[in-house]
Amino acid sequence: MRYDEFRDQLQIALQNVGLLGQCIGNPIETVDLYGMGRRWKIYILGTSTEPFHVTAKIAFNWSPFDTARSYTCEEDLLTEMLGRTKSTSKTEPRFTRVDLKLHAYLPYGSTTAIPKAQSFGSWAGTINQKLDKMFTESKWRRGRLVAILGALEEVNIEAKSNAAGLMSLKGISVAGFRLVRVPRVWDDPDLRNAEKSAASELSRLAQMFRYSLDEWSASIAELAKGIRYTPPPPDAERIAPPVEDQEDENNGGGSETIH
Repeated sequence: MRYDEFRDQLQIALQNVGLLGQCIGNPIETVDLYGMGRRWKIYILGTSTEPFHVTAKIAFNWSPFDTARSYTCEEDLLTEMLGRTKSTSKTEPRFTRVDLKLHAYLPYGSTTAIPKAQSFGSWAGTINQKLDKMFTESKWRRGRLVAILGALEEVNIEAKSNAAGLMSLKGISVAGFRLVRVPRVWDDPDLRNAEKSAASELSRLAQMFRYSLDEWSASIAELAKGIRYTPPPPDAERIAPPVEDQEDENNGGGSETIH
């Protein structure tokens, strides 16, 4: 399976569960001109939960090794690497990591106290428990951990400080990922038919992301009930809730081109 095939099947799966229809703008595709890695991502607007703005980011990377491997069949790949051998060698399955990050931001210029540790800890523990069962999965072989197929981070608070040094809540986020099995390219027709599509696995992934966003929105609505929220002053500059994050851009150090 090549990049465009994986991307298209993922977008169809997201469309089927209604997530693509909530997309903020168009999907963003970039190519790192230094390492030739590709990146796809979309931003999704969640259910309105005043005073929070709920958004989600879904993204995956496609490395140059993924591109190279998808342009030849597994049998030819082994021949190129090992030469022609009498014994039959096996290749490991291909996986691509798909990330989901859930955000909840207060409007620009507003202020609210950071929730008390006890109440926020209980809330964070509940949402982590709900999402953890969807994300976290490990692969064991003979009693040994051989792969982590999905994981969820702890809930993260984003705060800001005023001129007097007082801290206030800016936003809340949580992130997780799942590994999706990518069909290998085979010359053998039986193996090719067995791995011809990732549609079913991507469909399950999309349903999991839909559930996660809905649970996140509902949990944020519960949290908002206990928030003492001070709206921004009338003359404050209106800025859309942040959806773009820069920490994962240009990891390879090279310039990028956007499709």
